[in-house]
Amino acid sequence: MKNIKAYWVIGGAIVLSVFISSSFGLLRGTTKYLFTSKDDISVTGSTAMDFTSDLIVWRASFIKKDINLKTAYKQIKEDRNTISDFLLLKGVLDNEITFKSIDIKKNYKQKKKFNSDGDKVDSESIFNDYTLTQEVEISSNDVNLIESISNEVTDLIEKNVFITSYPPKYYYTKLGELKIQMIKSAAQDGLVRASTAIEGGGGELGELLETSIGVFQILGKNSNDNFSWGGTLNTLNKEKTAYVNVKQKYDID
Repeated sequence: MKNIKAYWVIGGAIVLSVFISSSFGLLRGTTKYLFTSKDDISVTGSTAMDFTSDLIVWRASFIKKDINLKTAYKQIKEDRNTISDFLLLKGVLDNEITFKSIDIKKNYKQKKKFNSDGDKVDSESIFNDYTLTQEVEISSNDVNLIESISNEVTDLIEKNVFITSYPPKYYYTKLGELKIQMIKSAAQDGLVRASTAIEGGGGELGELLETSIGVFQILGKNSNDNFSWGGTLNTLNKEKTAYVNVKQKYDID
């Protein structure tokens, strides 16, 4: 019985010795991988910048209906002149106003046919009238002015101008310059991250080996917009926030 216990003690000591030795070897191997064998580090730098749109594009459409095409065309031309006068009086420049081509649509009504028993047996389309639709588009750097006009233009309904105003779209004409600035800022952020990680572990950061720029995400500031794989370009908000990532790989000296 004593011999059996002795064998168990000896066997346990051998197993423990092998385990400690293996653990030490694994730890040593892991340490070597992190600080000696692996001679580069990959990081992702990022930046976000807020900006205000400096270009607004606003559209509205107006319609006229009449059974006579010439009459409808004459009426929509009168509406166009009324709208143009309204915009110019509000301070919009003439070269900022664009009237699109007129869309003409024929409207029909269905006439039902019944038999002697009162059952519907057929129907035919009978011409009813014409609908003429035209769009006006304003493109301007005076964002606040056009915003105000887009809310006031429905006042023209009182003058029998049946106009529909659509939400303005907002753009930034200096987006190219902003992107360059953001790429630089994101790259600097990546450099700081890499330097902090390596120097904090007692190493020294080497030269830049690789770098790649992610897609730009331009979202409405404080909005519910989501990032997308191909990049997002918000046009519904005047105030926007742009995001970009820069991936980098550095050598470790």
